[in-house]
Amino acid sequence: MPIAKIIRLNLALIVVVGLHGLVTDEPYWRAVGHGPWLYDYLFWFALVLNGPSGVAADYLSWLGTDDAELRFAIQFALWGALLWPQWKLYHVLALWCGKGNSRQIILFSLAILLVVAAAAGAYQAWWVGHRPSEFFIDKYFWFVRLASLACSGLAFLYVYLVTRQRADNAFERRR
Repeated sequence: MPIAKIIRLNLALIVVVGLHGLVTDEPYWRAVGHGPWLYDYLFWFALVLNGPSGVAADYLSWLGTDDAELRFAIQFALWGALLWPQWKLYHVLALWCGKGNSRQIILFSLAILLVVAAAAGAYQAWWVGHRPSEFFIDKYFWFVRLASLACSGLAFLYVYLVTRQRADNAFERRR
């Protein structure tokens, strides 16, 4: 699957999740707290596929304003804007790794390091998020964000494998 199509499909997913959040009044529910609903599962799925851009957009939206609805709109606008650079970076790194085994080892090591570090952080966030607290309403907040970063290492490897397969197919056609 071409990288442009992957970006378009992920952008469509993010737009659908954002619109669903607006229709179900998610900015209000984020402000007062709630358990996981359909929106949350869709949001988490989109984060698993697009962890770095989603977490960055989420964090940057908190810096912008205190208004829940405006922050929600900023988050999804930034997420859509950061999606292209995230996937293009994945693609560039995958192409870079196609030029030698040592580069592949560096990529695999980086992906494993990312997965392990974010998974360890997600494990800690799970315990912190499930302790009684007056400061934060959503007990899944940090866990989900760190777990999505862990999964981004796997998305990173997927792009590498797709790019490698396409390069191998092009090489075979030239023979």
